[in-house]
Amino acid sequence: MTQQKYDVCVAGAGNAALCAAIAAAENGARVLVLERAPEPENGGNSRFTAGGIRFAYNGSEDLLDICDLSEEEINNSEFGSYSESQFFDDMFRVTEFRCDPDLVEVLVKNSLDTVRWLRHKGVRFIPMYGRQAFKVDGKFRFWGGLTVEACGGGPGLVEGLTDVCGRDGIEIRYNARALSLLKDDDGVHGVSLRENGISAELKGRAVVLACGG
Repeated sequence: MTQQKYDVCVAGAGNAALCAAIAAAENGARVLVLERAPEPENGGNSRFTAGGIRFAYNGSEDLLDICDLSEEEINNSEFGSYSESQFFDDMFRVTEFRCDPDLVEVLVKNSLDTVRWLRHKGVRFIPMYGRQAFKVDGKFRFWGGLTVEACGGGPGLVEGLTDVCGRDGIEIRYNARALSLLKDDDGVHGVSLRENGISAELKGRAVVLACGG
């Protein structure tokens, strides 16, 4: 069975997949998300994380754009900073330089704006006091460059992004496993899938693979 055509088909429903879907819809695309798991288990690997997001920032002023911080939290915290050069160094160190430098540049240079975009879309963030801070002389001091997490951790991040998809008119199909790409000499034209035990082909102008692993 061949199903209707979408502008963008996204395989997966974790953080990367849902962000891709939201960005595509924001630019006018008709988007479909395919999630292999049932709805109560959606989110892939993202559901099992702390919901922390690494990004470059210059100080508490940048964090005020992202987190709802009280005056007491601001006064009792040393958020420090995490420069783009530190982010570059950490990426190269962790990957032992086995990463695409052009892609790393896109990641690092757009990291702060991306988190601001997520906050603007409705995803809420808080400082990682429980994981990335320790108290010295009455003040919390953050370390490691990972300062902010989504409210509710990984499950909260997935639920927040899923809510955004609902508001933006993005269709999500659960129990729908993408099996392979539909392709020919002219490129990729969709995916073959199995949804609730039924095989089908789904046409799409573009396919985003964000299915983890």
